[in-house]
Amino acid sequence: MTKYFVYVIETEDHTYYTGQTNDLLRRFKEHVARKSHSASYFRMHPPKYLVYLEEVDSRAKALRRERQIKLHRRLKMSLIGSRRDLLEVIDSEASYK
Repeated sequence: MTKYFVYVIETEDHTYYTGQTNDLLRRFKEHVARKSHSASYFRMHPPKYLVYLEEVDSRAKALRRERQIKLHRRLKMSLIGSRRDLLEVIDSEASYK
């Protein structure tokens, strides 16, 4: 069964990006590289920290949760926890593969 993840990233200028994926390592590498497959948001706001991560069991649930977080700022702010440097998260995820 494929796992899906919903996440919130804090940028260098202290804004927040919410996304979802079924491959954390690939997606976070795309975000850091700020290439064409990355979210265009990161071209203007370089990603810095992973501040929230949630695992769900389907893409439909991931999409619903992503939308819920994006639409409700108070919810998003309540979910934000400790900051984990995005490059360290990538290194950690890569060591599991």
